[in-house]
Amino acid sequence: MIMQATGLIAVWLHVPPHREEEFHAWYELEHIPQVVGLDGFVSGRRYYCDDAFPKFLALYETRDESVEDSPGFQHVVTHPTPWSGRIWTFFGKDRIRQNLARLASVAHGGHPDPGAVLLRAFRAPRPLAEADGLEQGRASAEIPGCTGYRLFRQVRDPGRYLEIFDFAAPEQAAEPALAAFFDRPARRRFDDGARDVVRHVYAATGTPLVKGRGVRGAGSPG
Repeated sequence: MIMQATGLIAVWLHVPPHREEEFHAWYELEHIPQVVGLDGFVSGRRYYCDDAFPKFLALYETRDESVEDSPGFQHVVTHPTPWSGRIWTFFGKDRIRQNLARLASVAHGGHPDPGAVLLRAFRAPRPLAEADGLEQGRASAEIPGCTGYRLFRQVRDPGRYLEIFDFAAPEQAAEPALAAFFDRPARRRFDDGARDVVRHVYAATGTPLVKGRGVRGAGSPG
């Protein structure tokens, strides 16, 4: 049985182009299996966006938001393997990690591993609740190719939120397909007053790892 995930650890990283080959190999061969193998972790998936900084993104689904502070994960953070220690020197301070709690999740149809995700991070003018996420999630079914929607709240900064729209392929997350959704009156009301808005589309890379299902697909490491 696959564990239900209500938490998310999102990690953004950037490495110089000449370091990317080893960076991808480290993620594929060591880091994703190491982290997803920890108690409380459900899955690990990687993405990239050439137009964003940092360029690379890893999304780890967790049992709940308490997993980030668990002894297993903290040991990985404070006791890197030799290879991890080497890779960490490549990105230095070019790393962001956020621990998030899920407020709502809506799936459309099947549950394939997303070929792309649209991430929208923002500070809301008011506290958001499950009902807000469910409304946006149901409406996202109108976006061609959208396979799911999730709304998360940052644990350490509760005024900040993260929306994730899943797509089967990167081209389905192109701006023309999104314009009608974001121009809906209900959506404009949801966005009204939002600050510090950052929105990027990330394409999948690497091979996703889901606990209980093993490695799926034949994703390339780069």
